[in-house]
Amino acid sequence: MNTSNTGNNITFSEWNDGITTSLIPNIIVLFVYLVLGICGNFIVLLVYAFQIKGPSDERYFIPVLAAFDMIATLYLTVNYIFQCLNQVTFSNDFVCKILAFCTGLTTFNPVSILVIIAVQRYMKICFPFKQSMSILMKRSSLVFTNVISLLYAIPLLFVYGSVHYRSVNYGISGTRCGRLKEGHPFMSNLHAIVACVLVFVIVITLTILYGRIGYTVFRNLEMKKRFTRDEKNIETNSEGVNTEVRDDDMSTDTTVKTSNLSPDKYDGQRPMETNEKATASKKRRKHNRRVSHKLTIMFLVITVVFLLCFLPKVTILLLEGMYVNFWEQLSILQRPVVMFLYNMFIINNIVNPIIYAFMDIKFRNEAAILLKRMFRKPCICCRRSKL
Repeated sequence: MNTSNTGNNITFSEWNDGITTSLIPNIIVLFVYLVLGICGNFIVLLVYAFQIKGPSDERYFIPVLAAFDMIATLYLTVNYIFQCLNQVTFSNDFVCKILAFCTGLTTFNPVSILVIIAVQRYMKICFPFKQSMSILMKRSSLVFTNVISLLYAIPLLFVYGSVHYRSVNYGISGTRCGRLKEGHPFMSNLHAIVACVLVFVIVITLTILYGRIGYTVFRNLEMKKRFTRDEKNIETNSEGVNTEVRDDDMSTDTTVKTSNLSPDKYDGQRPMETNEKATASKKRRKHNRRVSHKLTIMFLVITVVFLLCFLPKVTILLLEGMYVNFWEQLSILQRPVVMFLYNMFIINNIVNPIIYAFMDIKFRNEAAILLKRMFRKPCICCRRSKL
């Protein structure tokens, strides 16, 4: 593009620099997203690589989600910073199409993994006595999500490209990377319909699955409270009956019972040992159930954050489809606000490690141990070098 063309005594470069200056707060925010997303998700990967080796069925998808989130954060932030710097000078149509394709691919992959996690939690909580997802099913589901993400991203090659952008104030035209205004109307409409249907299906699916999970957890808690209350009543009644029994009757009765029982009836185990094993097994089941419920709540929070982050993005995409000159009509003050809302979905890729730190006690403890090891060794090396 010839940047020396002028309109109302302003060049394309000056016009672009003016828009870029107004987007400096957005560039700073994107840079913060980049640092937080890379550092947070990288710590998650390190914790699961060196501290929580061989993640359990409960945590299988956490490192996978962290890897996709880190890739998405790196690509999306760099891409949008580049576009902020080239708002009216983006003339390469091929590069714009590739960037749009990769944006769709990296955006949809983490979202589809959230759906898989919801299905896994549904099977784990609502059908606890049935076999959960096998390793083959988990790997197959990941391959399936990649295929779906690819099918979602392919139409973007025909929908996005380098489009003309005309300034009403300066009377000159530039080019930006965005939705094509003409050409391939079928693909553009098809992509808009598919995107809306996918978002609708994902929202409905997550709502139904976590609604069922929440109902099951609430019902289990109510049953647990009722069982505990009944247990206390039985203990109270038995204590009242036992106080009326004489000591000599108790000793005689106990002696007769214990003398009549042979070791064979215990299968080589004493009653005390059997009771201890039963108590330990009961405690282990209660602990596993409590951990499962906490992880379910954590994944539910992650899903709610996803919905809140993507709502502004979907709204702007709909407005962009309804109004052909949507971006051209934005003022110099409106553009940074709209761009911030448009890029807010990246928060979904950086917030998960923060949620883990607050809601997953095991991850928080293992991360603290890892960070202590990482910072302790450099300190030791520094002390040795000084000596």
